[in-house]
Amino acid sequence: MFLWIILGALTTLYSATVWLFFLGLGKLPKGRSEATPSVSVVVAARNEEHHIRACLKSLLRQNYSGSYDITVADDQSTDKTADIVEELTGQHANLRLIRVRETPKGWAPKKYALSQAITNSSGEIICATDADCSAPPTWIHGLVRQFEPSVGMVAGLVQINRPDRRGSLWVRLQALELFSLFMAAAGGIGKKLAFSASGGNFAYRREVFQQIGGFGQIKHLVSGDDDLLLQQMVARTEWKTRFCTDPGTFVTTLPMPNLRAFLQQRKRWASKAAHQRRSLLYFMVVTFLLNLSLLVTIPLTILGGRWVAPPLACLAVKAISEMTLLWKGTVLFDRGDMLSIFPLWELAHIPYMALMGMAGLGRGFTWKERQYAAQDRAREGGKS
Repeated sequence: MFLWIILGALTTLYSATVWLFFLGLGKLPKGRSEATPSVSVVVAARNEEHHIRACLKSLLRQNYSGSYDITVADDQSTDKTADIVEELTGQHANLRLIRVRETPKGWAPKKYALSQAITNSSGEIICATDADCSAPPTWIHGLVRQFEPSVGMVAGLVQINRPDRRGSLWVRLQALELFSLFMAAAGGIGKKLAFSASGGNFAYRREVFQQIGGFGQIKHLVSGDDDLLLQQMVARTEWKTRFCTDPGTFVTTLPMPNLRAFLQQRKRWASKAAHQRRSLLYFMVVTFLLNLSLLVTIPLTILGGRWVAPPLACLAVKAISEMTLLWKGTVLFDRGDMLSIFPLWELAHIPYMALMGMAGLGRGFTWKERQYAAQDRAREGGKS
């Protein structure tokens, strides 16, 4: 009986938070600013020779009426990434390449590369994206529209595939998983509980970045140039945060090619859990414990033939809450094509969340041909 009380409590806490995100999705305002401040787009790239050209072409096609420039910081690539960027700089006056030869001790490589790109640019608004992303022509315009006088940070949607490209089952599962994370982030921002943003689609005022000392307090952490930076900005300034719902700002990224790459990516994300704001950390712990409990109790009760109803009821409550949030998100972001795979996604979600909760405590991960320890800290820096 005690086990069912614990399971019921975990289900209640988790579902209540999901419903909070649902309510938050209904409170995301449209951008109405008519100002055209100068914009600097920053990209940190390492060994992205297969993606960087498409990324930059999408950024160079922006129809923003104000001035904008693009700065790419090549993070010690060992392939032709820097050569491709340098080739394009000769064709476009607003594109600049910075070659990072060495990462100073105490800095995580990507954060140092981004800091160099930001330092060597001058736009009032900084728009960040990743080298494997592609932005629509209205991306800058749509993000800037959100920057009303009191707004300092704007998060945007990153999607794995567009509605007209369904992809394989593997791709569609990844797409829905990523979409679910963004709906939680957007809902949190809608309820003034900003805790997450993606480096693939994130904009902030230079003034805000400078106000908190840039990446200073989180520069040693390998991940977190987006969500941890956002949390620093929220905690240490009075600026407001927005989540942009304009379809013209939705950035597209690539799916992970296989399960191993996917798990390495998620381990990297999970490894920064200890550095998240306390309320988010509590929710992450509840999510892990709930899924782990369901993973254990459902098979055991079915095999034992007793007490099957309690865990199945908790699963139903969890699934209904998640389905409602995702339904609201697909309406708001016009992604109804994703919902057909929800039943399979829901079944896979339980072992996946339990596995990733444990993996975040594991031996470390590989990212961009670099090995990182489990504590997600930069090592000694230096040349790769």
